[in-house]
Amino acid sequence: MTEPKVFCLVDENGRLLPPAVQATVLAKYSRSPESAHEIIKNLSEEDADKFQGKYVIEYNHSSVAELATVPVCFEGVSIIASKFLESFQRMGYSEKSTRYQVFNRHSFITPPGAPPTMKEFAARFYDAYEKLYPRVLKRCAELMGKDPNKEDRTVKARAFDNIRYLLPSGTGTNLAAVGFLRDFRYMIQESRGHSNPEIRSIGDSTHAAISEICPVLVRSSEADSFEPRVKSLGNLSPKFKIDNPSWYVDLYKPQTLGNPNTIQETFCATIADQYGMSWSAFNKLMEERGKRAVPKIFRSVKISLDVMMDYGAYRDLQRHRRCEQYSEPLTSNYGYLVPDDIAGTEMEPEYRTAMEQIHLYDDDRVSCDSDLMQYLIPLGYLHRSVFDMDLQELYYISELRTQPQGHISYRRVAYEMAKVGSALYPNLMSWCRATNPESIGVHT
Repeated sequence: MTEPKVFCLVDENGRLLPPAVQATVLAKYSRSPESAHEIIKNLSEEDADKFQGKYVIEYNHSSVAELATVPVCFEGVSIIASKFLESFQRMGYSEKSTRYQVFNRHSFITPPGAPPTMKEFAARFYDAYEKLYPRVLKRCAELMGKDPNKEDRTVKARAFDNIRYLLPSGTGTNLAAVGFLRDFRYMIQESRGHSNPEIRSIGDSTHAAISEICPVLVRSSEADSFEPRVKSLGNLSPKFKIDNPSWYVDLYKPQTLGNPNTIQETFCATIADQYGMSWSAFNKLMEERGKRAVPKIFRSVKISLDVMMDYGAYRDLQRHRRCEQYSEPLTSNYGYLVPDDIAGTEMEPEYRTAMEQIHLYDDDRVSCDSDLMQYLIPLGYLHRSVFDMDLQELYYISELRTQPQGHISYRRVAYEMAKVGSALYPNLMSWCRATNPESIGVHT
């Protein structure tokens, strides 16, 4: 029996190959009887560029560009821009946390074309953030039974989770992305065609950065503004109270989902057809799954959730990209939330005064521009989005994002997602182990 060979594709010195060379070797792999090692020996970077130019650019065989990957770092971009960058589903991302780092008025990213008054006004929110932090830190220590005079990482994390609500959405962040050059080309094209001037600028910078190491695979990256932008998600759920605004999770256009009883019956029949299993046998299997994902058959059942949550929570949950997400532009129209450890204390009036300052900004050059106005709105303001997913992803999000280590805001939303799913498909969601976030929990 011939032993299989498994190896990482590197050059003779053990180093990773340039992206265009890597993609070309792997593309030729399917057309040659030779080992990848032999193909590398006879391939120069010039030959690789010619190959990519011919097949990817001229013949539009874009799948070849999926064989080239690059890590790209985006530093000093706004949270607003980061949400666009993270919308490309197949990439891997890592983003700067608001839990472990201090922010100040110098953290604000003023978008191109915005007046100086924007940065000046944003400073008000950072000043409130800095002013409240010591008192919030003291209260968190007391609630956690810790000595407020001793520095404790878990106490600081909880305090930062509270005051992050005050951070403007134009706060700067650092973001790392690893992906195929095919997807980076799409990112560059959509960025360059975007209505937001910062995102357009990021598109140009991304093109320049990748061109330094692999120019051929981003050669055709002209601006593309074909995809329409979401302006509204329609009527609000009855769960939203205008006089007392708060977060909610509800079914989005449930009439389009089909009859849930019929869907559950079809699910059972498919189990019998595909797996040759009875419902009781499948139930036994599910009880033994441990920490593993639910079987792929759960992908056959869809659910669309209308979610109103603070923008900070959206920033966290939006990272789950194995679903379609439709997001309204961030506005101050839906109101804001008060963090748990500030609510009902002497700090609440001060917090509310700071949050409501957003309505005092009256620069006509910006207030009429929804793209730019978003930068000033703090993360604690409510934001509406739709998560269109299958039940396997719902299990994953609700079980992972309700764990006590997470921020209480998105934990509540994730738990409510599970509850709404269970109400619609009680049989299919009966194994979901989402954790009820009855308390803020322990940060790690």
